[in-house]
Amino acid sequence: MELSKKEKDIVRRKFCKYCIQVMEGEARYYLRQLEKQQEREVCFSDLTPEQKSQLKAYDELLEMNYFQVMDVDVPVRDEDISDALKKLPERKRMIILMAFFLDMTEQEIADYYHLVQSTVHYHKTQSLRMLKNILE
Repeated sequence: MELSKKEKDIVRRKFCKYCIQVMEGEARYYLRQLEKQQEREVCFSDLTPEQKSQLKAYDELLEMNYFQVMDVDVPVRDEDISDALKKLPERKRMIILMAFFLDMTEQEIADYYHLVQSTVHYHKTQSLRMLKNILE
């Protein structure tokens, strides 16, 4: 069944009215979202110098010292511990780094160095004593 010209005009007007209502609703929703966003966010230009100074972040990666253990770079953040580790003999330092930074067991360290586990335990104990004396 074919619609008359008058009926087509009515359908067109109803559709246009519907589209306008949808667009007005979307515009209201968008404006509400903008208001909510403005309540949550603050412009940097509106911040006081004290507030701006609290926003600073420092990159700790540059402040870390790295030790090479088994082809792995082991980061050590604390400068005192890093300096104390540097004062240890090479093997003792490696055993401490493997045990405490790479979470290796004494047996795994012994297997790596082709030693018995008790020797690794001895070196680890001696290294911890040396570190304690250096750090005190």
